[in-house]
Amino acid sequence: MTHAERCLKLVVGYDGSDAARRAVARVRELAINYQVLVIVAVAPDIRSAGLGAELGGPQIDTERLVAEARDQLGNCQGAAIEGRTAVGDPAVVLTDIARELDAQLVIVGRRGRDFVARTLLGSVAHRVVENAPCDVLVVA
Repeated sequence: MTHAERCLKLVVGYDGSDAARRAVARVRELAINYQVLVIVAVAPDIRSAGLGAELGGPQIDTERLVAEARDQLGNCQGAAIEGRTAVGDPAVVLTDIARELDAQLVIVGRRGRDFVARTLLGSVAHRVVENAPCDVLVVA
């Protein structure tokens, strides 16, 4: 399969943070080179091992986040835009989706909006860079 025949796929993590908004803006700049854009919004699943209770803040409306990112993208030069939502570890979800789709690029913001998740799980961007099966663009 030649480069021209290959369906190029991009995965973008979106949590509504300023960095995520900048990541979507970067997607708009790059979208002309991609036929498939997958927006991924993940509600972190942070539970206390001893209590079994969630330690995070209010529930994250992942469907709303995907819709917000779609609105920011607007028309991406004919690219197919897919939204995916999940509950779990955002870095694991993003790398699993990139692997499943055989994506060529994952884009994430450098720092997300959920301080508790970042404190307990560590940097999502760092773990995506370490584990992604493809190139990763971290947007500051």
